[in-house]
Amino acid sequence: MKKASLIAMLLLASIPVSGKEIQLLPDMMPWRPSSQEGYTLVIQKCTICHSAQYAEYQPPNTPKSYWTAQVLRMKNNFNAPVTDEEVPVIVEYLNSTYGPNRK
Repeated sequence: MKKASLIAMLLLASIPVSGKEIQLLPDMMPWRPSSQEGYTLVIQKCTICHSAQYAEYQPPNTPKSYWTAQVLRMKNNFNAPVTDEEVPVIVEYLNSTYGPNRK
């Protein structure tokens, strides 16, 4: 390693770093209540990361396959604490509440 590079690294390492606090806007849109088991799971498993805002703004004609893909994406890519057995239960709630069959 060149002497100049080493000196530059040492100088950068000695610079104090002050963290900034970031305040995010509250994401407070509640999930639509339902007697379905999936509603309880969504409250328990999904609300730890986000509210219903994402689901609420999807087009009303989103098919069940879309909701399945989204739940699996949250589970597999973002490590949502959802078991394989819970996926179809959550999908059923999302599809009937936010999909083309919404009431």
